[in-house]
Amino acid sequence: MKLFFKKLFKQNKKLFLGLLCLDSLVLLIHLFFGKYNYFFHLDFEQNLPTYYQSFKLIIFGLLFFMACFSKSLKGNLRNFLLPLSIFLIYLGLDELLQIHENIYRIFEYFDLFHPSRIVEASIKLGYRSSLWILYYLPFILIFGFWCGYWLRYFQSQMKDNFWILALSGFSLFTILSAEVFSSTGALNENTYFWLVTIEETAEMLLASTLILVGSKVINKTKH
Repeated sequence: MKLFFKKLFKQNKKLFLGLLCLDSLVLLIHLFFGKYNYFFHLDFEQNLPTYYQSFKLIIFGLLFFMACFSKSLKGNLRNFLLPLSIFLIYLGLDELLQIHENIYRIFEYFDLFHPSRIVEASIKLGYRSSLWILYYLPFILIFGFWCGYWLRYFQSQMKDNFWILALSGFSLFTILSAEVFSSTGALNENTYFWLVTIEETAEMLLASTLILVGSKVINKTKH
């Protein structure tokens, strides 16, 4: 099994193309059957797209985490791979357990950050979309700074990774933008469907590109 994953990461381009094919298959199933069966709809939870995305993130996150303890992995690359592995695992658990949709429940016990206060303040500022984005904003900013730091590193050391990580950042921007617009409650059913499709497709692309970066980093240690 260990040898299998070594070969898999060595052929990281084939791995990425394989993930893109699976992403595309899930997307096509959603487009053809999602409107008629919630089990195939990208916007619903506890269904085929959720299980696919969750297990993809968790499995590769765990593999990257174990790879962090490899002696052949240099310190600077380990410093990249460890946060990436934790990020992937959390995203997988978040998707599987619907954490971000219910994050407001945790803050019901804190008066300063109570959902009613956050909603009232956000409405005054003209924001009328998903509440979870506001609670996740500090982590989104941290991820943005983290990407910026490693973009500079990859630009000088691993230029292929620079463009892949840049694509990941663009995917994240697409996810947030689509979520903000789709959750206003002012869209018709058809527009909402396509915005959700764009958002969820960007989520799958974000995961696949981050997995590609991680696999290339691991493969870098083999040379």
